[in-house]
Amino acid sequence: MAKVKLPSWLIALLQAIGVLAYVALVAWFMISLESYTQPAYASVVMMLTLLVFSASVTGSLVFGYPVYLALHKKTKEAVKILGLTLLYILGLLIIVFLLISII
Repeated sequence: MAKVKLPSWLIALLQAIGVLAYVALVAWFMISLESYTQPAYASVVMMLTLLVFSASVTGSLVFGYPVYLALHKKTKEAVKILGLTLLYILGLLIIVFLLISII
C-alpha cells in the first residue's frame, strides 16, 4: 500500500477544521440542553466533565500529530504544523465571527 504524503498546510487546515467541527458540535449539544432542567450539582459535574473531555479531544486534534512528528525527530515540521494549525484556527474564528455578525 502506497503511503500518501500530505503537505503541512493541508494537515494543519484539516486539524483546524476538525477543532471547529468539534466545537460546533459541543455548542449545538449545549444549546439543545438549554431547556433541560436538572439539579445544580449535576449541571456543574456535567459541565466540568465536558470541559475535561473537550480539552482532551481538541488537544489531541491540535497537538497529536506534531507530538508524533517530534518524537520521530521531525521537530521542524512539527512546529510548522502546530503554528499553521493555530493560525488556521484563528482565521476560522475570525471568519465565523464575521459571518455571525453579518447575519
